[in-house]
Amino acid sequence: MTDLFEAEATTTTSLDLRRVQRLQRRATRRKWALVFIAVGLVLTAIGGSYVYNFLTTTFAPDSSVVADYEGLGQGTVQVVIEPGDTGTDIAATLYGQGVVASEQAFINAAKANTDSSGIKPGFYFMQREMKAEYALLALLDPNNRDLRKITVPEGKSIDYYFDKIASLTGATLDEVKAAAEDTDALGLPAEANGNLEGWLFPSTYQFNPGITPSDVMREMIATTIKTLDDEGVAAQDRERILTVASLIEKEAKLDVDRPLIAGVIYNRLNADMMLQLDATVKYIAPSDGPFVSADDKEVDSPYNTYKYTGLPPGPIAGPGVKSIDAAVNAASHGYFFYVTVDLNTGETRYATTYDEHLKNVQVLSQWIADNG
Repeated sequence: MTDLFEAEATTTTSLDLRRVQRLQRRATRRKWALVFIAVGLVLTAIGGSYVYNFLTTTFAPDSSVVADYEGLGQGTVQVVIEPGDTGTDIAATLYGQGVVASEQAFINAAKANTDSSGIKPGFYFMQREMKAEYALLALLDPNNRDLRKITVPEGKSIDYYFDKIASLTGATLDEVKAAAEDTDALGLPAEANGNLEGWLFPSTYQFNPGITPSDVMREMIATTIKTLDDEGVAAQDRERILTVASLIEKEAKLDVDRPLIAGVIYNRLNADMMLQLDATVKYIAPSDGPFVSADDKEVDSPYNTYKYTGLPPGPIAGPGVKSIDAAVNAASHGYFFYVTVDLNTGETRYATTYDEHLKNVQVLSQWIADNG
């Protein structure tokens, strides 16, 4: 009995052991199968991602490509570049008005062109749908700017300037004169005593569309002030210098004579002599020809330097920079007289005494006799 039970026990234990071993082997196989499956899934995912990236990189549109037109454009549009606009501001303006295909295209073109910093504020005629590079070149071309230009020569009186300003702005002459009365708005200095004569600097000016008479006169006065400041003229001396410069402007024919005539004017003023300048008489009694009549010299006016000693009350014309410089830097000499002896060439002779002056006048008389 004992041996039987013992033998039976041994047999049962062996069977159980083999069963356990089989179960362990099956579990191990399942575990590795799961590992292999997991690894396969990871590799499949990696491979799929690689393939996806390859395909999208190869065949999808390149987002780094900047939209840009190809041609010179078509149609016409007016573009306004404001003072202080940056390159980004300009790009936004051009894109907003359909000139360029994208802001970035213009920004890229501007970065590639060192001249792009030279774009000036103003009104420009542009085309729509322009290649950004061409749009930049158009803004750098002054011929594309819509400008209102005025050129005022030296030696003209205030009425001439008013006519030019009216033509430039489209205003009536009365409107220009009305604007001229508001001297505070124009920036006219107090030392001018409300008189614009001589303060509208003769030069060439450029303005944007919509310019008003006040805008033009304000710019001309500011240019006069800057010119006087550049010459070192103190505020209290501005009116006097402009008055002397206006006399020089009207009397001198050649640049070489400007400082010499200035010297004569100052010599006479210092000697308390009347200036006796035909230009001042013509200012109050305009007449044809280079000379004034005996009757004109009798006109009672503080501008008549044949009747009154000293400078006239103010300028008689718009002096240029050369005459202003001569008034500031007059030649130092002993002359008290001068006369232009050749009205074609402008040759002028100078004299210290009246007798010497009369001899020079005879030269002029001979020239007139020879030239009719």
